[in-house]
Amino acid sequence: MRRAAWVIVPVVVVGLLAVGAFVVRAPGPATAFTLSVGQCFDIPTDAEVGDIDTLDCTAPHDAEVFVARAVTAPLPSGDGSYPGDPAYGSWVGANCGDAAWRAYLGTAARADLAVGYFYPDANAWAHGERRVTCYLHTLDGSKLTAPLAGAGAS
Repeated sequence: MRRAAWVIVPVVVVGLLAVGAFVVRAPGPATAFTLSVGQCFDIPTDAEVGDIDTLDCTAPHDAEVFVARAVTAPLPSGDGSYPGDPAYGSWVGANCGDAAWRAYLGTAARADLAVGYFYPDANAWAHGERRVTCYLHTLDGSKLTAPLAGAGAS
């Protein structure tokens, strides 16, 4: 299995993007390339992310994936070269915004949550990886103990 590093960037985003359906996945090994919407995990402490152990969302965990998809529109580099941190930040702002937050949680943005994301580094990009994974985590670093998906729906 090819391993490529991902860069992890915690970010507070006022709005987050529309997500269609979500799937809750069983705990087990994953990578930033294979995390799926609905999976829960502890946020890695290294800047470059390798393997990630997913956790049952009812067990204490740091984060939950709410958007996971390939970047399909050209990023600002426009020429296919590695877009870099600012371009990914812009993509996340546009694609992990308020509509995604509302669709996933079933409610408006919560003041106690923030958005973080994984994106491919230059090496992973050169090998064809284009996937961005956005996740929700608490602002104060406390553990989540229940799934966030649909938590605001009545």
